[in-house]
Amino acid sequence: MTTYDLPSTTRRTTTLRPLVVAAVTGPVLFLVGQALLPNLPMALDDAFPLMLDHREQLMASRLFTAAGAFLLVFAAVLYARLVPSGRGATLMRAAAGLFGVATFSNALSQAVAGYATWTVTVPGFDQASARYVIEHVESGLVALPLGFWSIPAFALGSILMAVALWRSGSVPTWLPVLLAVGTVLAGALAGRGPIVALTQAPVTVALVVMAVLAHRRDDERS
Repeated sequence: MTTYDLPSTTRRTTTLRPLVVAAVTGPVLFLVGQALLPNLPMALDDAFPLMLDHREQLMASRLFTAAGAFLLVFAAVLYARLVPSGRGATLMRAAAGLFGVATFSNALSQAVAGYATWTVTVPGFDQASARYVIEHVESGLVALPLGFWSIPAFALGSILMAVALWRSGSVPTWLPVLLAVGTVLAGALAGRGPIVALTQAPVTVALVVMAVLAHRRDDERS
């Protein structure tokens, strides 16, 4: 019986295709989730009544954000391959690794906090107990992966990826600039309601373009 081996380019493309889908879908879902997030005050006592009023919207926001963040973990694998060698390569891998760890932690936080908040804001639940759960769901050493640290780590990973891309000189100049500026803009205006659909759009576009470029370059190297 004669057997035929598929060309390596075909196998490689098939292997990377799910990563590309995840890398394109993840930032979009994350953007939708953040745009759905109600504009809540920082203080829990002030935010809690709004959590009750916007219970379904808050849960939808958490779910979309968590789904997007989980998919961005796979996207980080592609980002690490965008600068395979030369200037910026080591920094790009380290930055993508930090980005992946941070976004995985953020996804866990969104999912756990979302379901916890959804459960304790059900009508009839004791409000004092609900506040206690919401305040302490991310406290303690065991809850470290759910902590707030993932947000600045996520931003730092993005900024360092922008620096690595700039140093590499292998992408259009506007891409690392868009990634850096978009990351700052998204962080500064997070949680401001539907306006986030506009303020987070630059970093979303940058991440999608990075994934597409990484996939194309893998094909060219095959």
